[in-house]
Amino acid sequence: MAQNLSDFSMEKLVLPSNGGSAGRRRSNSWTLHDPTGFDDIHDEDGPPCPLASKLTNQRWHEIGNSPDQSICSTSNFDVMVEQLAAVMGMHLLELLLYWLRPKDDDGTKKEVITDVLEYLEIDPNIGNYVLTTSIKNSIRDYVAKIGKLYKDVGFHSLEHAIHVTMSMNKLLSMVSDSHHQVSKSFENDGEGHNCGSPRRVAQSYGIDDPRIKFAMFFSALIHDVGHTGVPNSVLVEEEDELAILHNDVSVAEQNSLNIAFSLLHAPQFARLKHCIGPNPTQRKFFRKRVIASVMVTDISDQERIQIVKSRWETAFPPVEDEEKNQTERRQARAAAPTPPEAPRTELRQSRLRRRATMHSSEAVAEGFLARSRRLGIRTSMDFSGNLIDAYGTNNQLQQHAVLETMMNVADVAHTMQSFNTFVKWNRRLFRELHAARSAERLPFDPSARWYENQIGFFNHYILPLAGKMKSCGVLGTTGDVFELFAAENLKRWKEEGEAISEEIVRSETSMNGGAAAPMGVRNGSRVGR
Repeated sequence: MAQNLSDFSMEKLVLPSNGGSAGRRRSNSWTLHDPTGFDDIHDEDGPPCPLASKLTNQRWHEIGNSPDQSICSTSNFDVMVEQLAAVMGMHLLELLLYWLRPKDDDGTKKEVITDVLEYLEIDPNIGNYVLTTSIKNSIRDYVAKIGKLYKDVGFHSLEHAIHVTMSMNKLLSMVSDSHHQVSKSFENDGEGHNCGSPRRVAQSYGIDDPRIKFAMFFSALIHDVGHTGVPNSVLVEEEDELAILHNDVSVAEQNSLNIAFSLLHAPQFARLKHCIGPNPTQRKFFRKRVIASVMVTDISDQERIQIVKSRWETAFPPVEDEEKNQTERRQARAAAPTPPEAPRTELRQSRLRRRATMHSSEAVAEGFLARSRRLGIRTSMDFSGNLIDAYGTNNQLQQHAVLETMMNVADVAHTMQSFNTFVKWNRRLFRELHAARSAERLPFDPSARWYENQIGFFNHYILPLAGKMKSCGVLGTTGDVFELFAAENLKRWKEEGEAISEEIVRSETSMNGGAAAPMGVRNGSRVGR
């Protein structure tokens, strides 16, 4: 039976901090007293099974490759549902406990939402809180329904969703762990000195907020649901009904969002939706974060790529460029003659008069002049001339940029993990494209230049993406791992990839039927989603 707030003293509870992670400390349950030990949804017939902990504690490069059958990659639908439900339940419990906390980690007061106690109950075996059976069942039901809506295609399948979701879960765990370790090291440093580059010290950018962590997990889970196995460009060219519905823009991604949110808004998941967002403000926060995360996975949209690139460069300007610009500005100021005071004042007043026609007061116009250089990535304007600031602080801009990067990394995690994992998913991508080609829905032969195209994909997309995880500092020194594995996979692909490509083309074309063009005869490319 769910407990009421009056049934216990808040002073006796140790509510979880934002940085909880299964990787730091292990326990036999989810609890208020040990918030960093996350385990599986409680087993009704025995002690809790630490499935969520085991899934989270996998090494980054070994995700899905464990000899433990309960956490290794599989095509068994029921096992996949249990894996996803376990980790989703872990994040949902952390989120529910967050709603009960009176303060954030930084001591800022926040709203306490007590009606979520309806979804928690005390397990008498451990004396602490777990999710109620009804919420556990809702999680499983939602995951199962989403799973059944994934299509049986070569690459963008439920198996891919699990790999991306578990990779995202690991990234979130790594962020929490890195932030916790840095905080602890500063506590032990009597001098409080920071040695080395500031971006090499882990900065969480607020990503260890349980609301963000749940939204990112959810985004990874649903990001390809309903994918038809053909690229967006094909759907647009065919004038597919999905392309018409979504105006030719990120067709697969918008379709996935529509499916996921429509299902979540079904009456049977009303309680689950309330757990995720107990009020309209929190539901809006959740939707906004999920939409942004799923849409950024459309790497075939050149306009979106440029926006993401601009946002990153604004949030994290290269250190050497910034130092060079500052030096040039100082030199220019020193060399320039000082203008007379009157003309300078006249010029400023002229600018204000021109801008003031769009604003109700000179003070607003002054503000516009101070902020106008931020228009585009950081600030926009409505029809009344009011400024709309998308990011109140630079930290929020950086947070957005890092979350986009994390989502893209999780989506192509196989390229930054073990070489066997990369080859496995490389084969599945070819299988999907070859099936589309056989169905006469792909305008090029994927077998042509398959080996060379993977090298180009690494050089132009994967390595720069991996480098972002290192340079932003969200994982401190641990951020090197992505670049290291990507570089190693590229090195091995250059050495072994030609033979592997020949084998993939030969086996997949013979299995699925249809002859492939000889390697290198026709131009092909790795197409977007």
